[in-house]
Amino acid sequence: MKIIRFLGGLGNQMFQYTLYKSLKSKFPNVKADLQGYNDYPLHNGFELENIFGLKINKISSFTSNLYFNKKWIYKKLRRILGLKNTYTEEKNLFSFDQSILNNPKTAYYWGYWQNFKYFEDIASEIKNDFQFTSSLSKENQQILDQVKLKNSVSIHIRRGDYLKDPLLGGLCGPEYYKQAISYIQSNLTSPSFFIFSDDIYWCKENLNLDNCTFISWNKGMSSYIDMQLMSACKHNIIANSSFSWWAAWLNPNPDKIVIGPKKWVNHSDPDIHMSFPQNWISL
Repeated sequence: MKIIRFLGGLGNQMFQYTLYKSLKSKFPNVKADLQGYNDYPLHNGFELENIFGLKINKISSFTSNLYFNKKWIYKKLRRILGLKNTYTEEKNLFSFDQSILNNPKTAYYWGYWQNFKYFEDIASEIKNDFQFTSSLSKENQQILDQVKLKNSVSIHIRRGDYLKDPLLGGLCGPEYYKQAISYIQSNLTSPSFFIFSDDIYWCKENLNLDNCTFISWNKGMSSYIDMQLMSACKHNIIANSSFSWWAAWLNPNPDKIVIGPKKWVNHSDPDIHMSFPQNWISL
């Protein structure tokens, strides 16, 4: 059996799901451990089933404890059941480990697996799975109609929880967005910018844009709609966020321009950076 532990917000869950789905294409028994969401205070809990209508094979809380719990009784049970060395944690952020996909043995995987190479071979299946199914409010439908009609460019500006985050905060400032906007304006005819942010005041103060629309009303359990609308734009400027990474990846425009930050995390190792498809632009 293979078990993938899910935790984190929607973008992280989507990456974890791609490993789950890739393993299911090779091995008969793959399940998800969702027990971490029982006392997870961040984001909106496990969202994949509600948003995309996906059916996930889940393990029980007892099975989760067998692999993950550090109490002595579970350690003893792991030894008895031969599960002692089955726990595998992701070693390097954003890296690709081919052995994860090829390992025939029982394994429990914990990580974020944020690398598109984990699902390159089943990309069409993943796009089919990540179809937004719910009807939109009148306000969001009007935005969707606009982005389809115009030469639309989404800009994702995430502040909020990032402001005090030591790993992710402070990396996508005004200079990054000005460079990205300048590139778009130099390479597209009459672009229309759609700005998605949890801090519209900051956007108005720091971005010198006239032809733009601000979207800030999708909150709480409706937050995912921002991803849906961004993915419908013809081009994307993303933040160092798996949320807007997925919006850009799901964008079906074959001629899309996607711009992302070269530095994704506050880390001294230059090799630790988000994996971009070949035709995306790093600034």
